[in-house]
Amino acid sequence: MQIVNQKYLDLEILPEEARKELLDFYKSILKKYKVKIKFVDEVDKFFDKYSLDLSLFKFNREEIHER
Repeated sequence: MQIVNQKYLDLEILPEEARKELLDFYKSILKKYKVKIKFVDEVDKFFDKYSLDLSLFKFNREEIHER
């Protein structure tokens, strides 16, 4: 196996879902080998379970005021 000494990987060439999987895998490896995860990562992990995809959400002001 060749060891790659590279600080950055080009994740832009991957689909969004693959990037998420890679990030999850990376975090699990850090946890497995007990590398300290930054506090910001812990906060992100907490809010990940509450994140919603609102990209298709349409806000209709008229509907909001109907009774």
